[in-house]
Amino acid sequence: MPSSSRPRAVNLRRITSATLVCAASAGALLGSAGTASAVVRTEQTLDAAPSPVSWGSGLTFTGKLTRFGDRPVAGKQVDLEWRGGPDQPWSVAASGTTNAEGVAAVPATITVSGDWRLHYSGDRINDPAISPTVNVQSQQPMGRRIVDAAAAQAGKPYVWGATGPNSFDCSGLTQFVHRQFGIELPRTSANQRVALTNIAKGDMQPGDLVFFANGGRVYHVGIFADDNQMWAAPESGDVVRLQKIWTDAYTVGRAW
Repeated sequence: MPSSSRPRAVNLRRITSATLVCAASAGALLGSAGTASAVVRTEQTLDAAPSPVSWGSGLTFTGKLTRFGDRPVAGKQVDLEWRGGPDQPWSVAASGTTNAEGVAAVPATITVSGDWRLHYSGDRINDPAISPTVNVQSQQPMGRRIVDAAAAQAGKPYVWGATGPNSFDCSGLTQFVHRQFGIELPRTSANQRVALTNIAKGDMQPGDLVFFANGGRVYHVGIFADDNQMWAAPESGDVVRLQKIWTDAYTVGRAW
């Protein structure tokens, strides 16, 4: 090979080496295609939320996404994440987009208690950011709480005259359940019917009492659960269970 070709080869290697160094530097600054090489630190805040809130109520979670300490990051998707407890994974409940001030306001319906946070996933320039966590307790309506308390007695035997906690008759069950929430009912189904204001069937809600009568005599009572069913202690040899409302000949009362 002629000696004059050696310098050109050396120069070519030097140029190639220098080009690679520049390319590597650019990649560190801008991020290579298909990667998430972010270089700007961001911060995500989350405003305090009221707790407890009524079951099924709407609540808007608001936070701000910034970089360089105070500069808003606009037009970015922020996920509202939820988990039931510290040992459970986070799930995305809803998403929103930051406005010109970097603020995202994401609404959610609260039906359970748990932790909430805002999470920005980041991009090629901005680092990901997760807000502090806020805990929101969902407070069920009294009627739903009464249904849950009745369901907790499932499987306990019917015993005439029994008022719990290990066995019940029909009115003993309704009395026992309501007493857990500071509501005192008379002992028998007939007296409970007399004590409570009549509720129209069209206005019946879970937790209401369903009374059955024959010839004007009340002989059975249960706790309405929804979907034409009620929690009750039906009869001797049976247990507390979810019972179908088998007739339209009933009246409704509410103690809560």
